[in-house]
Amino acid sequence: MENLEWIILLVLCAAAGWLAYYLNRRNRHDCQVLRQEGLHISQIIKQLFVNVQQHRGMMNAFLNGDKSFGVKIEQKESEIEHSLTKLDSLYRPALMPKDRWDNIRSAWQSLLKEAHSLAAEDSFRRHSELIRAIIYLMGDVAERSQITGTHPADAALASALWHKLPMAAEGLGQARALGAGAAAKGHCTSVIRIRLRFLEERIRETMEWVNDDLKRADPVQAATMTKLWETTHKSVSDFLALLEKEIIKTEKLSVDAGHYFGSATQTIDALFSVYDQVSSAMERNLPHQDASS
Repeated sequence: MENLEWIILLVLCAAAGWLAYYLNRRNRHDCQVLRQEGLHISQIIKQLFVNVQQHRGMMNAFLNGDKSFGVKIEQKESEIEHSLTKLDSLYRPALMPKDRWDNIRSAWQSLLKEAHSLAAEDSFRRHSELIRAIIYLMGDVAERSQITGTHPADAALASALWHKLPMAAEGLGQARALGAGAAAKGHCTSVIRIRLRFLEERIRETMEWVNDDLKRADPVQAATMTKLWETTHKSVSDFLALLEKEIIKTEKLSVDAGHYFGSATQTIDALFSVYDQVSSAMERNLPHQDASS
């Protein structure tokens, strides 16, 4: 009888060990799937962010008198609707807070109906509020999908990619919209000039914050972003020099709104090229990271 009790005890220990092993593997698998979904959804939110930013800039130039942006605005609205529809199809409460997502959806529909009847300043403000909500949504998905990881190096790289980089892109996006509006009018008011100077300082500061995060991140994990960042940093500096020369320090503007808008867009695209490539590298490395944990 005593031997039987020992056998039962051994069987129970073995079963408990197997169950713990199974649950651990299942948990790691679920985390990997959640991270992959998070990275995929983050890419679509990023495209929504980019498109709404461009719509804001185009509308600001249009409402300030440059009607050549009319067709581009219609195309951009179709792209925004496409991104929203795609996110609707992928919606998961575990990744995207319902209240925030519903507010983004309703804010865009309201803005779309009234866009052409708004004053330029109101259009800029409402676009910026919507974009701020989209940036928060990007952060929600990164946090809820555990993209940020658990190690300090992971957190530093994630901070650079999902928080600081969008902040820099939004500073550039606002400078694009305000500068394009001034170029469309051929004149930059003192108020807009002050706002552009403030944005210029904030962009430079945020770029330095990204540098600081990359210095704290593990060199191997951050290698892709560090390699790209130097060139991107120069692109931003070159655009800020254009902003200074053609808008901020010029009394009578001669720069074409379309040309200025294009230059700013190339700079923002350079930032998001970093975002895309680093996100892709993270996604490729997920199975390896889980296997070694």
